[in-house]
Amino acid sequence: MIALSRLDAPRIAAGAPSQGHGVSVLHLVGSTQDDGGILTVLRQARDPEGVFRHAVVVHRGFELRRQPPLDLRESSWLLAESPSHLSLFARALGVAMETRRRCRAERWDVVHAHSRGGFAAAVLMALLPGNIPLVFTNHAFARRTGMYRWAAGRKGLVTVVLNPAMATHYGLKPEPGRVEIIPDCCSDAFFEGPLVHPPGPRSRLVLVGVGNLVRWKKWNLVLDALGRLPVAFRQRVHFTLWGPTPADADSQSFARELKAQVGALGLAPYVRLAGPTTRVREVVEGADVFVIPSTDEPCSVALTEALALGKPSIASASGGSVDLLKNGYNGRLFRPDDSEDLARQIAGMISGDGTTATPEQIRDSARHYSASVAWGRYHALYRRLLAGGQAD
Repeated sequence: MIALSRLDAPRIAAGAPSQGHGVSVLHLVGSTQDDGGILTVLRQARDPEGVFRHAVVVHRGFELRRQPPLDLRESSWLLAESPSHLSLFARALGVAMETRRRCRAERWDVVHAHSRGGFAAAVLMALLPGNIPLVFTNHAFARRTGMYRWAAGRKGLVTVVLNPAMATHYGLKPEPGRVEIIPDCCSDAFFEGPLVHPPGPRSRLVLVGVGNLVRWKKWNLVLDALGRLPVAFRQRVHFTLWGPTPADADSQSFARELKAQVGALGLAPYVRLAGPTTRVREVVEGADVFVIPSTDEPCSVALTEALALGKPSIASASGGSVDLLKNGYNGRLFRPDDSEDLARQIAGMISGDGTTATPEQIRDSARHYSASVAWGRYHALYRRLLAGGQAD
């Protein structure tokens, strides 16, 4: 565990500053905890020729907890999220000035914003004089669609969305050099090696979920769905939820509510809240079906990993999941926020009539979400921006 203590802390990952060759990219994130999300995606960056250097701006007090390490910079201004857009935009001037100083001091070639706090700073930087290429990747299905649609038209700021569903949500039409579609990704390692099939016949369907215990993930829907199953079906399924509980009060409260729900529904014999894991591949390979119940999930890395491991999956028919899953082929989609329909999809999986694709076909359905594909497209975008051209 590493805590940063200075504004410009020493780099933690290897990489020399740009000196007339190569491309250096500064990512504005503003995270306070190393809980995954975009940080997981950044850890998957592929650059076999060593041309690109990436660093991440996090909020003061961030603690590095995961591997591989990231090249970090600390900021007292940048916050990833806030309940108020006004608060984030109030900080934007400080972030913008701080970022411009960093670019001059360390010769960063491209500024790539990710969080809502990074978005506010990138918009302001696009409006101020300067010629630093700016990219903003939208990782959420936000309610204020008009603001993001307006920003996508700003000169000098390229907007990236994760999938066609997100482009539709914001009313954006893909356009070279203005709006790009580049998905989040999972490590190429998940697409490598033989697919693991659980040995022998099972008496139970092993269902697994992986993700933070935060309220918007809606893990309570899975518990409610299991509680709705007839007893004969409930006895034939076992659900394990792997994931950390963030330190904020609401997440801690949500975790307690999940434990209480397990008890209230009599699910203790069928459900395990297992806590955090660094063995994602192992726990998913040991399962029969993956589930992710959140509504408007932007582009779940965990879901992509499960598909890459050949596992049929169940997800809400919303957000980026509709571009990942073909209902009845590599998974099942349930009506958003409808635990009764989720129970029907789980029952179908228990009965063995949930999907038609083979594990190999399920893996192939997600190959365009691999790190090498996603980062190849990002790196091509950075090069074209620096050359003064447009994205393909």
